[in-house]
Amino acid sequence: MRLDEFIRNCLPPAVALAVERAERRTLYELRLRADRPVQWIGSESGWLSGSGRLLPTPDGALVTSRAMLEETLFRATGRSMQSAMDSICKGFLPLPGGGRLGVAGSASTADGQVLAVHTISALCFRFPGDFPHAADRLLDQMTFPSSLLIAGPPMSGKTTVLRALIGKLAQGMRLAVLDERGELTPLPEGAVSADLLTGYPKAEAMLLAVRSLSPELMICDELSPQEAGAVSASLYSGVPLVATVHAGSISELLRREWTGKLLREGAFEKVVLLEGRGRMGALLDGYALGATGSRYLPDPVRSGCGDTGVGEAGRKGAAAEWDGAVVRAAGRTADPAAADRCDYRNADRRRAFAGG
Repeated sequence: MRLDEFIRNCLPPAVALAVERAERRTLYELRLRADRPVQWIGSESGWLSGSGRLLPTPDGALVTSRAMLEETLFRATGRSMQSAMDSICKGFLPLPGGGRLGVAGSASTADGQVLAVHTISALCFRFPGDFPHAADRLLDQMTFPSSLLIAGPPMSGKTTVLRALIGKLAQGMRLAVLDERGELTPLPEGAVSADLLTGYPKAEAMLLAVRSLSPELMICDELSPQEAGAVSASLYSGVPLVATVHAGSISELLRREWTGKLLREGAFEKVVLLEGRGRMGALLDGYALGATGSRYLPDPVRSGCGDTGVGEAGRKGAAAEWDGAVVRAAGRTADPAAADRCDYRNADRRRAFAGG
């Protein structure tokens, strides 16, 4: 595959050459580990040989030394490790074109804060997918601007769906794209009505966008607990938010304290769980989920069933129903259209429904 010039110049020459010899293969991640073989993860996965072949076992694959990893990171920082140390301490470096370089090593800490990272043990190059139709199903089932939470495990396609949404919506709708990590930069071609805020902490960017840019919709990637307060504040600003979050199930969203709180507050009109590579589960009613979903979670102390079902309904293998949407133990809607039967867009009704 053809590498971006910046990535080619960062990689060890033997690795760059092998990657470019691996023709007609899609690459999602390239993993380099100290004194370990190079791992290729994509449409086909395996261990990369010097000839560009993907091997089913590590035997005969290219091996990268610790010195190679440290030189690769040095080049990725623009030959200035110190200037990029804040980002490295967070575990990643943004790459041109919306990619990301994950960094693992030994941390120096003080008072619970990571001050520096040294003795690099692993690097993970993540390459963004370009699938302009990845959000078509959402656009068919939702009317924007509306608030939406896209959940999924790592590598499930959350950022890919966001980029596709930006490309389709920013052809007239005023968007504020809050890109703290540089993963949504550059914006898709044709996104002519999007304002891009790169490098701002998301919480600050939300408040700045509402005050200064008058967007119709805000979009950001990978919410964390630090942004929960800003999301709550924006709930009553009149500007809906589309965001992603790491979660392997709807049950996880409800169990996690800060995401459960946002759902109970009615922060998201709709919730969708990605099942891998952009495959979408049912579009769920976020207001109904926040108001009533928690009662279907199991009590691991009393039930002894852990996180395997959805309360009594999950233990009996039956379906739990709320407001016409049938939610089964796996956290997906049995009837994908059912979740769309109730419209809580009126703010007063939304707050009342969410108990606010």
